[in-house]
Amino acid sequence: MTNTALSLVALLIAIATPAAAGPYEDALAAYDRADYPAAMRLYRTAAEQGHALAQVQLGMMYAFARGTTRNYPEAVRLYRMAAEQGDAFAFTLLGTMYDRGLGVDADPVRAGMWLTLAAERSPARIVDRDEVEARLTFAQREKVREMARACELSNFKDCF
Repeated sequence: MTNTALSLVALLIAIATPAAAGPYEDALAAYDRADYPAAMRLYRTAAEQGHALAQVQLGMMYAFARGTTRNYPEAVRLYRMAAEQGDAFAFTLLGTMYDRGLGVDADPVRAGMWLTLAAERSPARIVDRDEVEARLTFAQREKVREMARACELSNFKDCF
């Protein structure tokens, strides 16, 4: 075969061979086809590898009892792992968990902190933050801002 023919064959093989998906992508596909046991296993693998979105998705499976029994404390643990990586959706979910006392003691100030961090990254979360802050005193709102600054300055490690 000539070099041109070999190059053409290599190109055709590369195009015909799908790129290998990782555990997170495989988990998304499993979840989409409602294969929740496979999705749980694959999300867990990706979550253990530090994949923030997998941590959030696995947490949501525990929170909404998809493929497992409802386990709010486990959901919170997973959301915290993603939050430590700066994941804004994890901030929103933690804010909701603290606001409603799901898997943690209800703490409107801590809920406000997480929702403030989320609102700073996503304007869509401003409504969530404002709903919680409307129930707080002035002093509590000040505490929320102080905690949010400290959390951010610690690179999301000093937030719990």
